[in-house]
Amino acid sequence: MKRTIVTFVVVAIATALLVAIITGGGRPTGEAVGSTQSQAPANRVESTATTEVAPPAAAATTDPVQAPAPQAAPATTTPSAKPPVWSAVAPAQGAGSLIVGGPLTSAEARIQLELTPRGAGIARVVFAHQWKTAKARMTAERAMAGKGEFPSDDERYRLEPIDTLDGKSVPLLAVNSIVVDGVVVNMFAITDGPPIWSVSGDGAFETVVHNDSGAPVIKARRSFTVRGHELKVTQSVESLDGKEHKVRWIHYGPGDLTLESGSLMDIRRFMIGALLSEKRDPSQSIVLSNDTSKVRSAVVSQLEEGQWDLWPTATSTADQRTLSWFGTTNRYFALAIHSGVVNEKGFPSRNAAPAVERIQAQFGDKIGGAHPIFTVVTSGEQVIVPGTASAMRLGVYAGPLERRVLLDDAEPMSALNMIGMIVYEMGGCCTFCTFSWLANGLVIFLGLLHDWVVFDWGLAIIVLTIIVRLALHPLTRSSQISIARFSKQMSTLKPELDALQKRFGDDKARMQQEQMRLYREKGMNPMGCLGGLAPMLLQMPIWMALYAVLYIAFELRQQPAFFGVFQAISPDWPFLGDLSAPDMFIPLPISVNLYLFTLQSINLVPLLMGVVFWLQQKYSAPPAAALTPEQEQQQKIMKIMMPIMFPIMLYNAPSGLTLYIATSTFIGFLESKRIRAQIETMDLLKPGKGGGKGLFGGAFARALEQAQAKAQAKQQRGGRR
Repeated sequence: MKRTIVTFVVVAIATALLVAIITGGGRPTGEAVGSTQSQAPANRVESTATTEVAPPAAAATTDPVQAPAPQAAPATTTPSAKPPVWSAVAPAQGAGSLIVGGPLTSAEARIQLELTPRGAGIARVVFAHQWKTAKARMTAERAMAGKGEFPSDDERYRLEPIDTLDGKSVPLLAVNSIVVDGVVVNMFAITDGPPIWSVSGDGAFETVVHNDSGAPVIKARRSFTVRGHELKVTQSVESLDGKEHKVRWIHYGPGDLTLESGSLMDIRRFMIGALLSEKRDPSQSIVLSNDTSKVRSAVVSQLEEGQWDLWPTATSTADQRTLSWFGTTNRYFALAIHSGVVNEKGFPSRNAAPAVERIQAQFGDKIGGAHPIFTVVTSGEQVIVPGTASAMRLGVYAGPLERRVLLDDAEPMSALNMIGMIVYEMGGCCTFCTFSWLANGLVIFLGLLHDWVVFDWGLAIIVLTIIVRLALHPLTRSSQISIARFSKQMSTLKPELDALQKRFGDDKARMQQEQMRLYREKGMNPMGCLGGLAPMLLQMPIWMALYAVLYIAFELRQQPAFFGVFQAISPDWPFLGDLSAPDMFIPLPISVNLYLFTLQSINLVPLLMGVVFWLQQKYSAPPAAALTPEQEQQQKIMKIMMPIMFPIMLYNAPSGLTLYIATSTFIGFLESKRIRAQIETMDLLKPGKGGGKGLFGGAFARALEQAQAKAQAKQQRGGRR
C-alpha cells in the first residue's frame, strides 16, 4: 500500500510540475511595495536650471502643467532662487501628412506610421502584412492573389500605447522635454495649454522655445521616414537668438508591448545590445545581448526596489561597455532603438551615442492589479552653433522577431546583431529547461525541411518526428529487449526470491544483499528495466525545445498544417489553422475555467494522443514479470495516468507540439509491436551482451551496489560499537 501511495504522489507531483512548466510563471503583477521604494517624487517638467538628471517620477499629480512623464528635470542647483520659466510654442500650422509609409495593401510595404502632434510621437505602428488572427492572414493572402477583399484594417497587427501614465496615453517615442542650457522645457502636449508641436511637412513637426521674457531661443524639429521595418527619426535644433546653446533630448523609449492574446505566460523582455570595451574588442564589432537583457519580471523587481536605471548600470560601467541598442519584445514583435548613424562606408554605427546616453524606467498607472512599464531616454549633449542646425538621428526597428528579417535582411539589423532579441526561452520556472541551443537548431532544421523538402510546416514536424524515432530506434530496441529479458528472468527467479523473503524478511539490509548476490549469479541486472525509459527521457529535451519553438518562433506563427486543407474545406474552420495555437477542432461559444487550463474549444489532437498512449500501454507493453500485488497496482495506476496526464497537460499547448508527440507515440506503438514480434523468437534467458546490463542499467547497478556496500559497512561499524 505504501508503494502505491508513493507512486501516486510522485505522478501527481510530476504532473503538477509539468503543468507549471507549460503554463509558466504567469504574468508578474508589477505592484509596488511602497511609495518610497517604487515611486520617486513627482516634479514639474517645466523650466528649471539643472545639473544632473534625477530618478523618474511615477506618482500622479493634479498640477495642470505636469507632463505625464518621468522626472526629466535635473535637481535644482539653487533651490531658493525662482527657476526660469521657458516654454515651447507651436508655430503656424504647415501642410503635411501624419501618415508615413504604406500603402498597407502594397506588396512592398512593411509598416505604416500614424503620427500625432502630442510629443511629436507615434500614435501607432500598423503592419502591412501581419495580422491578429490566422483567419485574417489567410483572407489577406487570398486578396493579394486577387481572390476577394482584404480584411478590415482593425484586423492588422499594430504596436501602440497600451496603458497610461498619470492618466494620459503616451505616444510611442514621444518627446518629453528638451534641456536647453540646463533649463528643462516641457515638450509634451498639455490638454488645457497651447499646442507645442505643429505639422511642418509629411511626417515632420517643429516647435519654438521661448525664454522667460518671451523671446525665441531655439527651433526644434522632428521628422520620421520609413524604409522596410526600419524608421529614421531626425531631431534637429537651430539657434534663433544668435547664441551658442547646449541641448539634450529627453523622450520616451520602448516600453511594455502588448501581451499577445492566447499567451500562456508573460515572456516580454527588455533587451540591451552592448559593445565590449575597446581593450577586449578593439574593432568594436561584437554586440552582446545575452548577459545584459532582462525579463520583464526582473525589471518589475528592480523598480519595486527603487532602482530606475536600465542603462548604464554599475556592471556596464565597471566593464566599460558601450550601448549599441535597446528594445522591448513580446511573444512575436519588437520595438528597438539605436543610433541611426551610417558611416562613410555605408555601415551602421554600433555605438548608440549620442542619440542614447541614459535609459530609465518607471511604473505607469496601475491597471488590473499590474503596473505597465515606461522607459525614458536621455540623449547626449548637442552644441548648437549660431547659423547652423545640429541634427541627431535615432534609428528604430519596429518589426517581427523573425530570423530572416533580423539576420539576413538589409542593414542595420544584421550588423547590430539584433538577432539577439530572439530568445527561445519560456517564462517562469521553466526557463532553465527550455534548451534554447536545441531550439535554435530545431528552427533552422524545420526551416530547411519546410523550404526544400515538404513545403509545409505540419509535414516538416512529422518528418522531424520520423527522423528522431529512427535515430532512437537502436536504443528503443535494446531497451525493450532488456525489459523483456528482465521480466522473463524475474519469472524464473520468483521461487528463489520468495525463499529469500521468508528467510530474511525481517532484515531488509541482508535481504537486499542476498537479492543482489542472486542477480549476479544469474547474470541479471536489476536496473536494466530502467533503460526502457531512456528513449522517452532523450526525447524530453526535444519536446521542451519544440514547445519553445512553436510558442515563440515567428516563422510558425499562424502557419496552417497540411497546406491549409481544413481551411480549404471551410474558411471559417480554424482546425489546425495555426500550429502555434491549440488545434481548435470545435470552437466553443463560451470559455470555461477548469483551473489547470481554460476550455475554449474541443481540441482533437490531444485527445487522439491520449488514445494512442492507451493503445501503446495496452498492446505494446512488454511481457509482465512476476509482480507483487503492490507492483501490479502501481502498473495499473501508471497505465491509467499516462493516457490522461499528457492530454490534460498539453490540451492548450501549440497544436504543432501535440502533433509531434501524437505522431511519435503512434510510430512508437508500431515500432513496439514489431520489436515484440522479434522478442518472441529470442531466448530471453540467455544473458545479453555485457550480462544484459547495458549503458544505463550497468551504471544504475554499480551505483546501487556501491550504496549497499556503504550501508553494510556502516551497519557493521555500528554493530561493533
